[in-house]
Amino acid sequence: MSRLPGFLRLDSATTTRAAAEAQHQLFAQLNSMERQRAQAAFTLSSPFSVLHAVQDSTREQNRYTDILPYRHSQVLVGNNSSTAISPQNFINANRISAPAKLRTSLPDNWHSYIATQAPLPQTQSRFWRMILEQNVHVIVCLTAVSPERSRRAPKAERYWPLAGETDEFEKDIKVRNLETTNHSDQVVAYHQFEVWYAASDEPRRLVLLVHYQGWPDHGVPQTSNDIRGMLYRIRAWKQDQEQRLSLQGTKLDLGPTVVHCSAGCGRTGTFCVVDTAFAVLEHTGYPHLKSRGTDNHSQTEYARQSTLSRAATDDQYNWQGNRDIIFESLDSFREERMMMVQTAPQFSFCYQTVRDMCQ
Repeated sequence: MSRLPGFLRLDSATTTRAAAEAQHQLFAQLNSMERQRAQAAFTLSSPFSVLHAVQDSTREQNRYTDILPYRHSQVLVGNNSSTAISPQNFINANRISAPAKLRTSLPDNWHSYIATQAPLPQTQSRFWRMILEQNVHVIVCLTAVSPERSRRAPKAERYWPLAGETDEFEKDIKVRNLETTNHSDQVVAYHQFEVWYAASDEPRRLVLLVHYQGWPDHGVPQTSNDIRGMLYRIRAWKQDQEQRLSLQGTKLDLGPTVVHCSAGCGRTGTFCVVDTAFAVLEHTGYPHLKSRGTDNHSQTEYARQSTLSRAATDDQYNWQGNRDIIFESLDSFREERMMMVQTAPQFSFCYQTVRDMCQ
């Protein structure tokens, strides 16, 4: 019990019913603040305004009418200095930054997220343009997709080429699927892409897309095994890329991780919260994280480097204390995209997954 971080020890020390009630109260508190933001959603001067997303020129670019991007954190597509929303630069996506209270508990090179909806058939080109412009190297897709790419599906459409194939988007962006590998009885697929501007001399971008098809909409997986495996695999891939480029004398800037499900809020938020909690525990030296299993050396080395790079400060997270890094992360993330972690079971799954990492 004492091996767990403090906020999980408190959870374990209570009865199942009492722990569930405590989580229910925390989630109710988050939802109360969400309702306050919703009241300002159609006020032009509010940072939480979504008026720009319901204009005639942008409305059809949203997969759902009730999950819209806040203006203050919205990602714009198009390399220009204008901050004005237009049909050409609009995308239903928000940048999710490091929680202010946890910035000293995360590595200096910690990368933010871009939380977004599954690309629509008419926004796939814009999605890949965002990948290039925002220096994205990792995409996490948390929903099953329809193989029919040009016709809108209920939840999501495949927006990438099959293994060995190359697709062209808007004639100037090319995406080649170098390799696809399947894990967990094909529930999780790992795709490696090259992405590049056709007319550019810049090196082609290597991008990892992790596709998890076993997570039901509004629900949770039966276990955290696949999610934890994905987190370990992504970290190992990033480390491999950094080591590969360091041998060439180049420092790799991986940019934000793009995460999406169908709407880009429930499952997306759950993944971002768990990944952030994992990063905090790694960076602040929590000593009991589960290893990667088949990649134990990488896990140990990653944790060692993270520990060496941190500089302890008074406000840094201490795993032996009672600070709830799941609540702190979600409280911050919901200010940047609406309805991150959409349901109470998803909120509980955050705690369960982090607990599984620590036992």
